Amino acid sequence: MKVELIKTINEAKNVISFIFQPEKPLSWKPGQFLFYKIPHHRPDRRGIERHFTISSAPFEHNIRLTSKFLRQGGSTFKKALLGLEPGDSIEAYNIGGSFTVEKKEPSYVFIAGGIGITPYRSILLDLERADSIKDILLLYSCRDRESVVFGKLWDKMQKNNKGLSVNYIFEPQLIDKKLIEEKIRDPGKRKFYISGPINMVKAVQGSLSEVGVNEDKIVMDYFPGYD
Repeated sequence: MKVELIKTINEAKNVISFIFQPEKPLSWKPGQFLFYKIPHHRPDRRGIERHFTISSAPFEHNIRLTSKFLRQGGSTFKKALLGLEPGDSIEAYNIGGSFTVEKKEPSYVFIAGGIGITPYRSILLDLERADSIKDILLLYSCRDRESVVFGKLWDKMQKNNKGLSVNYIFEPQLIDKKLIEEKIRDPGKRKFYISGPINMVKAVQGSLSEVGVNEDKIVMDYFPGYD
């Protein structure tokens, strides 16, 4: 399937969203990802394909690819992506992923590390549209205030949804057992989603186990490097 670049948006320091219009209507579940193919000159060992979370909600229709870019170096794929101009088309295919909200729970804790925030844009917008934000805590770990992605959206959603609370966790603070015990009342009664770098996700999973959260109450999504 061809998707055409409509525009790009600077979301935060070194983070850019690419808005693509699919050539035909496309359906996906909030939290899923999509593969992209960009043929380019002398690709590195990772080749001409990557998958990225779809950060737009299904009702927005267009595909939003949001990614972090290294100041120096980086993959040839990312350089090719940055080189696209509005009107350019690329191949997109194979929607997949199980980091989705299949069954509505009374309360959630969404935990994000860095660019792992991207699936929550789609998930939370979809829940808001369905009037299903009743008791959701978003713990968002990132480097500093300049690194917050979708910050204006989170401010607006908190204002419009009394059931949503967004907490920023800036370095050097970590989302560990101590913070979980401080921020979350009765963690064993909540459904947890964790998205971010693999080491961060595993560390948070371990902390949740320490405070009594069962494995079946934890959904995880690992993000690869930024290159």
